[in-house]
Amino acid sequence: MSIDRDVTIRQIEIFAEVARSGNLTCAATRLGMSQSAASMALKELERLLDGPLFGRVGRGLILNDRGRLLLPLAEEVLGSIAEFTSVGRSGKEPSGDLTVACSTTIANYLFPFHMKAFMDLYPKVSIYLKVGNTMEIEEEISRGTADIGLVEGDVQGDRLASEDWVKDELVVFCSPRCPLAKEGAVSPHRLREERWILREDGSGTLSTVMDALGREGVALSRTVRIGHTEAIKRAVEAGMGISCLSRFAVEREVARGELVIVDTTMALHRWFRVVYHRGNRGGSAFLAMMRWLMEHRSKVCLHRDQDNQEIFLIFM
Repeated sequence: MSIDRDVTIRQIEIFAEVARSGNLTCAATRLGMSQSAASMALKELERLLDGPLFGRVGRGLILNDRGRLLLPLAEEVLGSIAEFTSVGRSGKEPSGDLTVACSTTIANYLFPFHMKAFMDLYPKVSIYLKVGNTMEIEEEISRGTADIGLVEGDVQGDRLASEDWVKDELVVFCSPRCPLAKEGAVSPHRLREERWILREDGSGTLSTVMDALGREGVALSRTVRIGHTEAIKRAVEAGMGISCLSRFAVEREVARGELVIVDTTMALHRWFRVVYHRGNRGGSAFLAMMRWLMEHRSKVCLHRDQDNQEIFLIFM
């Protein structure tokens, strides 16, 4: 395969940075070059590609249709170059700061096990863990205030990339004193009669649950919103209503007899996903974490000890 040697990496960098900032002067400053040099490089790139990539609005630049088509490819090229460089320096141990933003379920019940194993392997990497719902994590990645996101559902935004990571099962559960605890298979329409304790707007769990109920033609009439998984479990245990959360979140309480999983015919599976910005060229810490997460995707399970009491996350 031959490579067109007229287009340079620097030109692609300038194109991507101008697309991010919408301003040539700002892009040049971030790249440590003069405004005139950046302007010349961008004009040369547009000449080589047989047409403009931006439109001008006031003093700003916005991508035209051709530019929007090329931006994901440019960011992929720059990301590959960063990975090429990192692998070439693989004799150097990954180090530096890394911000990982996790949605609530993943932060509470899954990622800490990965975080511990990763930091044992790469002690020079410092991890800052942020917690929020799926919508908040998307915003963190889009703004560049987090390097990697772990979310509970599909992501929006052309500049966000995502990969399937761990397959999750959601379960409907109730208090042991609830009549549903003693019933057999329960239809979705029977579930409609109960009060539901639901997560807040923006939650990936809420989105999955409402989509599943919607497919069954079920509209809930009695709901309570609580934006914290542990509080939802305590409310259900107290008999306030029923709920639906990840099996990872309720397995301990089920094993201890504090909560009961309701047998339902609804399909309640989803993927936890790894999210990152297409333009993230990363450092050694970012690339090491991405490799770790991809190598351990779907390699987790819940395990009871001999007394059937504690639940451990183990890598398979």
